[in-house]
Amino acid sequence: MAKKIFLILFVFTALHYSQTTMNTDDASQLLNMTTISVTLGGDFVITGTFPASATERVDQFVTRMFNQARQAELSAARTPELIQVVLDKYSNYAKRGIKLVHNDGSSQIIDLEKFRLTGDFKYNPYLKDDDVLIFPAYKKELDFVEVTGAVNKPVTFQYVEGDTFGDALLFARGVSDAYKKIDYVEISRLSFDGKKENVIRINLDDANFKLQRGDRIRVVAQASLKRNYKVLVLGEVNKPGYIFITKDSTTIKEVINKAGGFKKTADLRNARLIRGAFMIKSELDKDFFAQKKLPIKENQETPLEKLFDPKTNILELQRMADIIPEDSVVFTADNMLRLSSAQGGIDFTEVLDDSSSEGNFIVKDGDIIIIPELTKLVYVYGQVMNPGYFKYKDGAGYDYYIAKAGGIGKRAKDEIYLIKGKSKAWIDMTDSDSNYKIESGDFIWVPKDVPRNFDFYLKRTARIASIIAAAATIILIFK
Repeated sequence: MAKKIFLILFVFTALHYSQTTMNTDDASQLLNMTTISVTLGGDFVITGTFPASATERVDQFVTRMFNQARQAELSAARTPELIQVVLDKYSNYAKRGIKLVHNDGSSQIIDLEKFRLTGDFKYNPYLKDDDVLIFPAYKKELDFVEVTGAVNKPVTFQYVEGDTFGDALLFARGVSDAYKKIDYVEISRLSFDGKKENVIRINLDDANFKLQRGDRIRVVAQASLKRNYKVLVLGEVNKPGYIFITKDSTTIKEVINKAGGFKKTADLRNARLIRGAFMIKSELDKDFFAQKKLPIKENQETPLEKLFDPKTNILELQRMADIIPEDSVVFTADNMLRLSSAQGGIDFTEVLDDSSSEGNFIVKDGDIIIIPELTKLVYVYGQVMNPGYFKYKDGAGYDYYIAKAGGIGKRAKDEIYLIKGKSKAWIDMTDSDSNYKIESGDFIWVPKDVPRNFDFYLKRTARIASIIAAAATIILIFK
């Protein structure tokens, strides 16, 4: 009898639970299917009354309507110019100070930016039927507060009435732990005509200090120089790779020792140090670049990028130069090489020598040290019968290597050039005054005597004749 009663109770409980669950799910689905009307008004990219779900919050609804409107206009734009117009139109809208008015006359202020930072749903409530969202007018150049300095994310955010210094720190993601001590907080406040500045100093804990539209806040602290300084060592060392260094105090000898020293196969005569390509920028506070939120279009250079552009640097050097166009071309080429691979004049054969000062050279962040393999080869090319690499012989002259390459071709010029492996300097070895030494890794080039046809000489003769005729005419006029 007891078993039967237990079985009946179990079946009744299971049926009741199943019915309750089904009713809950049905209610949830029914709620999701319930459509309400929400009106978008004020200074928004699209206005009017639109359907929404009873389970949608303000942020979800606003984002959905914004994306749908932008996508519709982008799909209709057929040219790059029209696409840019649409992107400019939809580049920004107010996400703070939005007024939500309910059907019963009550209202509240919505702050989507704070919701996205804090996750507090009081800034992002559920929508109700016949709600109205009124967006305030927002001009980025006027309705702003900027925060820079010792914060995690320098930012310019939309100002709304009632904002405090605590709100500014929230949008700047708080004070950065990289700064040891905050000296003070400086607020720059301009007069209405922009010609006078009132600088206000407050403490970091003055969170309730009231801000005004256009305030510029600087959290002042000594910048940390604790950065990821490193040098890249490649080639014939025992432990190649990135070597961590200190700022302006690590020597090249210390770097090579950290890299395990040179291998026996290292060609130290042709080893080189290349100054980091971004050395100039790394010398400045990287926060300075991060804080500059410049309103530029895609692929447009910022003023800072123009400042460090190689072309700008070359123009600055040429501005007061007195050189002819031919020299200007060579000067430009030399400077492009200087900027792309500026080399340190270091004799690597003496870097590890305690009696030499070469090892005291101070390396910089971003430097690259290349230690090539000692090939003991010399490359011969140009107008030779068999160009290629040939085994290096100490003290041998160019005629030895030319002979190894099968001799000179019949179209060769009289000059033979030695191109040094490290410096790429050119030496005319056929010059009687030339004092050269061929080393491992060097190049020997035999240029070609380019054949000239009758037309070439005819044109040259005509030019010379025209010059002589002009000179003769001038002389006759004066006589």
